[in-house]
Amino acid sequence: MLKSSPNQLEVLKEGSDDSIRGLEAADTIRVDVQGSTFFLHINDRLVDQVSDTEYTEGEVGLYVQTLDTPRAHIHFDSLTIRDVEAPQPEQTKVRYQDDFADPASGWPKEEFDNYFIGYHEPDYYHVDVRSPNDKELVPVPDKASYGDVTIEATVFTDPNNTAATGDFLYGLAFHRSGDQYYAFTISPRSQKWAMLKSSPNQLEVLKEGSDDSIRGLEAADTIRVDVQGSTFFLHINDRLVDQVSDTEYTEGEVGLYVQTLDTPRAHIHFDSLTIRDVEAPQLVCSVTSNAMRVRSGPSTTFDPIEFVAREERIKPQGRSLEGDWIKVRVEGSDKQGWIFYHPSWLSCNFAIADLPVIEP
Repeated sequence: MLKSSPNQLEVLKEGSDDSIRGLEAADTIRVDVQGSTFFLHINDRLVDQVSDTEYTEGEVGLYVQTLDTPRAHIHFDSLTIRDVEAPQPEQTKVRYQDDFADPASGWPKEEFDNYFIGYHEPDYYHVDVRSPNDKELVPVPDKASYGDVTIEATVFTDPNNTAATGDFLYGLAFHRSGDQYYAFTISPRSQKWAMLKSSPNQLEVLKEGSDDSIRGLEAADTIRVDVQGSTFFLHINDRLVDQVSDTEYTEGEVGLYVQTLDTPRAHIHFDSLTIRDVEAPQLVCSVTSNAMRVRSGPSTTFDPIEFVAREERIKPQGRSLEGDWIKVRVEGSDKQGWIFYHPSWLSCNFAIADLPVIEP
């Protein structure tokens, strides 16, 4: 981990890692920048962290340095910059996991006119829905009732056994009891996602959107939902796409979900499923103006109790009824107060409307 100034190139920290793949394969390098702390990853593994307070923002770039070699020719295959995903300090507990390599792990095998479910050699579980406007939900064999959890699955379409026309959805169901459940789904054909709520009388769309990271019919997608109380954080391919709140179903079974819309057949392979202790992202806002006042109430008539400077982070507790003020706690402090919300002054990693309303 290097630090450059006009006078020197300084090594802040260094080490060895035998996961680095040498000259014949690609390495994935990642750094999570959170304030003055930098979390360093190599090939999807956290290797160390470093802190330095001098440089607070700036450009991002590609970097190559020769030491005693006369030539180095480096290929950069991809680059992504996204909202910070600094690791949580505690390891999460896995509650259920299946890579579908063992046909005897309890998942059902059934075939009827309109659907077929069962293991697919060598290590997939398939759900094949064979009529339009139909759906199939296969609950996890443990029949456990889950509340706050993170649920993640890798899923893909078998294009050879899926109709060439029409649309369909697949994803994860949770808090299921009979016909009552939620389901987070994606459509690989239209690159749309939907958060569904099922009751005995209807299947309701709580929220929907589009995401161009959905990979289509030729590749697997990773779908994840973090269930934290009545709020559900929705992820597609390791990216948080939205969050939804609903208070009606508080716990229940987890299951695999496939729904046909206007297609006569959708054949879906589930490659892995993990249920673990919830890893919901921290809701946070960063100050993007030069300075802002934190007040004792949601109005300029209340006295300031704190000032926050540019790039300071504040943690939301709730919002005013109109959503123009949010109640916050200043990071690193126990002080709580109200701050005026405007997107040009505060950058938040969530939708303000999804915060609970708090009376002053």
